[in-house]
This record gives sequence, structure tokens and C-alpha cells, in this order.
Amino acid sequence: MNPSFASSLVNLPFGDPGLYVDIRWAHRSLLFDLGDNEALGPTRLLRATDIFVSHTHMDHFVGFDRLLRIILGRDKTLRLYGPPGLIENVNGKLHGYTWNLVDEYTLTIEVREFHRRQIRSATFRAADGFRPIEGAPAIHVSEEPFPIL
Repeated sequence: MNPSFASSLVNLPFGDPGLYVDIRWAHRSLLFDLGDNEALGPTRLLRATDIFVSHTHMDHFVGFDRLLRIILGRDKTLRLYGPPGLIENVNGKLHGYTWNLVDEYTLTIEVREFHRRQIRSATFRAADGFRPIEGAPAIHVSEEPFPIL
């Protein structure tokens, strides 16, 4: 029986951390951390649908710009999940560019950030110049906090 998942490190052991998980029969992949991703190549990055960011130090987040450049003209929804502050970090990166030529683009970026007792979300659409659209009110998940390590 063939495995449904194939995983590989994005870089060599002393490079930026990252794990690429190909979901073979779904024609998509997961990416854990978003540091230097040059080694993946455009084809593999285009398969990424869900990206889990542990934190936004440069070695875990610098690859966002390259990924954005590759997926910009695509009809795609990219989902990012991460710690408090991820929405602001994505917003900052997106607002570092001028978006006057993307009103016909359909790319959507959804961001979820996990807080101790809630999940916040925001959506950024190319057609709207990547202005943040705050998600529904924060989801309060329980009285007990999430364990944040």
C-alpha cells in the first residue's frame, strides 16, 4: 500500500527550518514554517494550501514574500495558522507593496491566529488590495486556555 503523505525537510539541517508534507491523492500540501523556501521550487509551493507558522522570526517567515509572488495571479485560497500577532505580521508584509494592478486577481489569504482562549481570523483578498477583512468575532474555544508552549 502506498502512503498518503510524503514529507521532507525544506532545507538542509542548518538552513531555515521547514517541513513540507505532500498529500498525494488530494493534489495539495501542507507547509510547516515559512522560512527560506527556494529549495521547494514553484510547483511544490503552488500545491501548498495550508501553512502553519510557529512564530515570525525571520528564519520562519521570510519565505512569505516569495510564496506570495508565485501564487499572486492564481485562483487560490491560502490559509495560514499561527500565534498571536500573525494577522498583523501578514498585514504588514502585504502593505509593504502597491496593489494597484490586482483588482482582477482572485487570490485570497485567510489567516487564523491562536490565542490562549480564542481564535482570531482575518481575510485578505487581492481584488480588495489586500485590505484586511476582520473575520467573524473571535471564536472562544473554552473556559480552559489552550496550552501554548
